[in-house]
Amino acid sequence: NIFYYIPKRLGEGYGLHRDSLAKAVKYGCRLVVTVDCGVTALQEAEFLRSKGVDLLVTDHHEPGAVLPEAVAVVNPKTTPGYPGGELAGVGVAFKLLQGLAEIIPEVREVLWANLDLVAVGTVADIVPLVGENRLLVKEGLKVLGKTENPGLSALLNQNGRATREITPGLISFGLAPRLNACGRLGDPAKGLRLLLETDRNRARKIAAELEELNRKRQQIEERVLKEAEEILSREEPGQAIVLGSENWHPGVIGIVASRLVEKYYRPVVLVALEKGKGKGSARSIPGFHLYRALDTCAPLLEKFGGHEMAAGLEIAGDKLAAFKESFAEVAGSCLDREEAGAPVLEIDEVTVLEDLTVELAREMAALAPFGPGNPEPVLACQGAKLLSAGTVGKDGRHLSVEIGNGVISRRGIGFNFGAWREKLPVGEEFDFAFKLEEDDWNRDHQVCLVLKDILPARARE
Repeated sequence: NIFYYIPKRLGEGYGLHRDSLAKAVKYGCRLVVTVDCGVTALQEAEFLRSKGVDLLVTDHHEPGAVLPEAVAVVNPKTTPGYPGGELAGVGVAFKLLQGLAEIIPEVREVLWANLDLVAVGTVADIVPLVGENRLLVKEGLKVLGKTENPGLSALLNQNGRATREITPGLISFGLAPRLNACGRLGDPAKGLRLLLETDRNRARKIAAELEELNRKRQQIEERVLKEAEEILSREEPGQAIVLGSENWHPGVIGIVASRLVEKYYRPVVLVALEKGKGKGSARSIPGFHLYRALDTCAPLLEKFGGHEMAAGLEIAGDKLAAFKESFAEVAGSCLDREEAGAPVLEIDEVTVLEDLTVELAREMAALAPFGPGNPEPVLACQGAKLLSAGTVGKDGRHLSVEIGNGVISRRGIGFNFGAWREKLPVGEEFDFAFKLEEDDWNRDHQVCLVLKDILPARARE
């Protein structure tokens, strides 16, 4: 018999907990298999060993100096030289099942049929989409597009499957937030029940419940973001941002931290305080290893875990000020003023308009799926003349342009660039940074420049 257990983040936090393990032992459990946790659970592993229960750890988080005593610890970070060192938690579990399939061949067919779940988990875990991760997502997206999983199908239908391309973005902004909403606000098992559901009518009902929970999550998130922004308006952010409040819901602070990183471009730690104790979520920028930074501040923390770009922690409320100072010192020693607060748009290639063809757009699309570690290439054209400019979409939110060089012209779209229209005089020369896509509207295959930035050509002088 197999049963699952997902800790409730609001009451238990992440990882293994002795109380829940004691219940498993009471029910006669003889083997515990972890997913995405356990690599630092030394005391919990010892408890299971004392009860004669085997432990098999699958995890992708940073290990400590000592590994838990278990029948096996499956973690790419404990295997020097393993080429897939950035596997997501679901990817590590997938590798375990791949090994099992070598012993039990009938597992193989079922395993590949569920590659859609691996793709969803990998993208949702925000790991680099390179190497094995990229391959798992690329093949998993194909399975997701024709999924037979009633739960995933219900979520896809809610997110306009008929009109949307199956991409990592659909997972990141459509499926993952809804699957995670139940855990952020209450019982995470509801998301798993949806994925395990075999009846399509019941799956649609659960998906509708997750949709409502996600709306509530968004409302709470906006309130937390607003208060965090108000605090930051009264104090100058240093090399890192550390904030805490008793008004914050611990289930959404990770999302808010990510949004603050996007705006302020520096490491962010948010702590939800309650009755003198704090639960925190941290997000980082490239070049600043969160786990190592927290390890430096470990004497001030009760518990922490994570990896380079994301982490969680627990801290006593009366130590938050000292932690803020210590964390700022670590950030200051690792990041200079230019790195913190000033995101840089990296240009992969400066090109000319004549080279921007449908064939090139298709070659670039072959590099997908894009995501962390494998960003979509950004090109640039210098000194192109703005032939026309206008706004499109609701309230003129987006910018539509045509640019040329006297020989050839190309069209572009700048999403949420509508406010730029008044700053762009037609006839002037500009430098354009963009992503290249194929546009097959009305079956007329052309290239479209998806604008990322625009600068006056004279700014280079």
